[in-house]
Amino acid sequence: MKQKSDNEEPRYLQRGLLVAAILLLAALNYFYFRNKISANNELITRYTEEADPMEQYRNPAVAGLFYAAEPQNLDSEVSHYLQAGGGSYASLPKILIVPHAGYRYSAPAAARAYRPLTDFAEEVKTVILLGPSHRVPVDGAALASVNYFSTPLGRVPVDREKVKALAAKPGFAVNNAAHKDEHSLEVQLPFLQKVLKNFKIVPVVYGRADAQMMAEALTPLLREEGTLLVVSADLSHYYPYDEAKALDSETNARINSGNADIDYHHSCGAGGINTALLLAQDMNLRPETLALINSGDTSGAKDSVVGYGAWSFEEGGTLERQTAALADYAAAYGQDLLKIARVGLEEAVLHGRVYAPARDDYPDALFDKGASFVTLEKKGDLRGCIGSLYPRRATADDVAVNAYAAALEDGRFSAVEAGELTQIKISVSLLTDFEAVDYRNEEDLLNRIKAGADGLVIRDGRRQGLFLPAVWEQLPDKKEFLNNLKLKAGMSPSYWSNGIRVYRFRTVEIKENEN
Repeated sequence: MKQKSDNEEPRYLQRGLLVAAILLLAALNYFYFRNKISANNELITRYTEEADPMEQYRNPAVAGLFYAAEPQNLDSEVSHYLQAGGGSYASLPKILIVPHAGYRYSAPAAARAYRPLTDFAEEVKTVILLGPSHRVPVDGAALASVNYFSTPLGRVPVDREKVKALAAKPGFAVNNAAHKDEHSLEVQLPFLQKVLKNFKIVPVVYGRADAQMMAEALTPLLREEGTLLVVSADLSHYYPYDEAKALDSETNARINSGNADIDYHHSCGAGGINTALLLAQDMNLRPETLALINSGDTSGAKDSVVGYGAWSFEEGGTLERQTAALADYAAAYGQDLLKIARVGLEEAVLHGRVYAPARDDYPDALFDKGASFVTLEKKGDLRGCIGSLYPRRATADDVAVNAYAAALEDGRFSAVEAGELTQIKISVSLLTDFEAVDYRNEEDLLNRIKAGADGLVIRDGRRQGLFLPAVWEQLPDKKEFLNNLKLKAGMSPSYWSNGIRVYRFRTVEIKENEN
């Protein structure tokens, strides 16, 4: 057998390597074209659309600009503002209005609203965030379909079910682009992360949106236990310091009076504020001013400032509950009380005696204790008004006694005569208990008074004055109302002492010919 020469061995090796290379190239071409033209391993019944990152997370847009970007620094920053915020809530608020500027400017006001929430950290399960769109034009209200909003402090879950429910409402639609770079909601999250425990958010930004439409859509959600609405809104923009203070004080007065007519001259978040006020009216929520500052107070520059305020809205307290009870009482027994007042007036004028209602003649409920005022008017002018501050006797007896006193003992007027009886109209006011008003100074007191609703008593030593809520009809301006009340108490309108004690109350009024 012929042996291979030494020269033939390399040739056999070269041929082998060439064949292997050809086979490898063929295999690579096979698998390449197989992937292009043949079936994949996956089944179409398992198809899912590739996830858009925005469908999962809404990442921070203003970290490092409006607040610290590093988690440790942000935690320290928010903790500092919360510690300085102070304050407390008697009960869990249903609505907060807070600012949304950079923390160095507006966080002191926001913290005043957020700090007291720590007492209710376990109770809040859902936070509806409502703020204006600054960067993307929006018709109506825009919802976010993401699963989480992220901040340097971690991620906050979105309540997708509630978002879905809102998306079915008129004027609401998913629009992630409106949320991507928006700061009005984002700056609220670190505060919420610090003061609450396990909660989800329902993020809503709005543009050209009707406040009534938004209020109607949010009402079912807000009525759920453990739900808080946070309305994000700054106040006046770029006025000199003193002008801004005056304009923001006007806005504050409107909010405290429940007047849902805030415009964009007053706030960039006017639509959200008006929505809050409409919800407050419907749900009997009581507003309270927590902070009212501007960037001139926090940054020092006062030539062109932006205003910031914070308000809470809690469910009706003692006065509201008592007012509702009195309204029900008046609806049931108002005609009986007016009859007692009319007979009491006639007995006083014609016979000079106090009428004594008999239990056999009136429902038993009229002999529960109550405080009342009886007001007499003649041709639209006051003719007498006397009442009781405290419920010390049967309501029927109280009305009869006060009718006698209003006719014959009101020192501002001569005694009513028999010839006037047919010209006099009677109203009976039923009073709630009294609630002390805490205040820092006269300006703060004016901010805390609710025009059109509060009756007031002021006391300074032995001097005292009282105005029923009905007086707001003649004196609608708070300052004028208070000045005239001072006069009634024997004080000068310009007089002020922080030692003055102030009490508020409410009334339910029953008028002749209106029942």
